[in-house]
Amino acid sequence: MNIEELNSLYSHAGYVTFKEGPEGFPVAHITTPYATAIITLYGAQLLSYTFATDTNDLLFLSEKAIFKEGTPIRGGVPICWPWFGPDPQNQGRSDHGLARTRMWNVVSSDLLNNRECRLVLELNDTPETYALWPHRFRLTLTLTVGETLTMELTTHNLGDTAMELTQALHTYFKLGDITHTTITGLERFAYSDKTDGGAEKKADNPIRIHAETDRIYPFDGGDIVINDESFARNIRIKCENSKTVVVWNPWIRVCKLKADLTPEDYTKTVCIETANAGSEIITVQPKESYTLKALYSIEGDD
Repeated sequence: MNIEELNSLYSHAGYVTFKEGPEGFPVAHITTPYATAIITLYGAQLLSYTFATDTNDLLFLSEKAIFKEGTPIRGGVPICWPWFGPDPQNQGRSDHGLARTRMWNVVSSDLLNNRECRLVLELNDTPETYALWPHRFRLTLTLTVGETLTMELTTHNLGDTAMELTQALHTYFKLGDITHTTITGLERFAYSDKTDGGAEKKADNPIRIHAETDRIYPFDGGDIVINDESFARNIRIKCENSKTVVVWNPWIRVCKLKADLTPEDYTKTVCIETANAGSEIITVQPKESYTLKALYSIEGDD
């Protein structure tokens, strides 16, 4: 659909409007009394989310992010699906799956009591996706913009055989300064350190990032909190149907290697990813579905 058609069918005056974004990608702009959001239909990627009570964006988007078909966008909330990380079968397919580099369709746009807005986007299998991943599917992202940001990624298995997948909401949180940031809620878990060959480690203290970090934590519930002293706020994360949480920061070396990052970007972000990753493989039976859910809110740092 073009911008005019999207606005005709799914806009709401004062709340939801569709515009042409970078490289012509359609972008939804959402405004509610609680928050504003920007989401591109390319990859169904949330690019910006600002709570009405905070002047700083919840999300980090690199100023060098590349907006080009076939290329992932660096920042916001990329959707990793139906695999997380490198191609699990070593067939030369792109890292993190196929969902983040395809155009999605709008299913619905609804106002909830004139206070919140719910946008539903959808990706369906095609001959191209089937050649990469031989399953029939419908993947939906339900985004609720309100006092809490809610993201629900639902996999519908439309085929006759079970599908196995890993996945993540690869959320880049914006920080004032990584060196003045702590992360709590994961202390009780041993983690797999991917910067050290997957070695299992455990630290009983809140997480402080001081080097390249790539960890997969097993997860069984509870809140995760990012305490950002520079922005004087706490970001609270709740995960549902997430058997793992990934913590990632590129640090200095990776920032220098990536064309879509500045040398200083490691100081401005940390990824806390609601995920089913590593050995936590999800099986979705024929005609069934599975929903990965994340809820984000902020509090002042008292």
